[in-house]
Amino acid sequence: MIVYAINSRAAVGGLLLMTLAAAGGIHAAEAGGAAPLAEPVADPAAAQPLTREQIQSAMAAAQAQRETHLKPDPAAPNAALAERWGVGVIGLSRTAGGYMLDFRFRVVDAEKALPLFDHRIKPYVVAEKSGINLPVPVGNKVGALRPTNRGRNITADRIYYMVFANPDTHLEYGDKVSVVIGDFRVDHLTVH
Repeated sequence: MIVYAINSRAAVGGLLLMTLAAAGGIHAAEAGGAAPLAEPVADPAAAQPLTREQIQSAMAAAQAQRETHLKPDPAAPNAALAERWGVGVIGLSRTAGGYMLDFRFRVVDAEKALPLFDHRIKPYVVAEKSGINLPVPVGNKVGALRPTNRGRNITADRIYYMVFANPDTHLEYGDKVSVVIGDFRVDHLTVH
């Protein structure tokens, strides 16, 4: 049996107690160069439980990280987008090991934002360095990886997403892109 002690600085969203029974153990993944979530402890009896202060500190750090990720992208003209399209861009980030791009936006006015959720429109990302178009992938069973308004469920003050393909990890951190959804277009977004 291998016992892992929680690294309180890397704990995201609360406590996680991992007691793993595995022959070779499980290696803790690192997220973006951050400290590993759990580290193996040589002597399980010597492992110290987390104090209340460590837990509260980890939870406060996780909340601050969530709030940082939900701040609007400063490169996006959010005032103009809110006026015309009823949305504010939060950002575009790599996900799924870099093979997907996660575009997040907040709906401010649901009526103005409805054209962005039309299932007939095919959104795509344009890479500024190469001009290549990266579409929303469509799975056989799950469909397009984007929200639509088929259930008339689009509401104001909610965050929505679209996932775009990034084959061969074509786009890297810091690259500039444009997001196109029908007539909606946001230029010069930075990939995070």
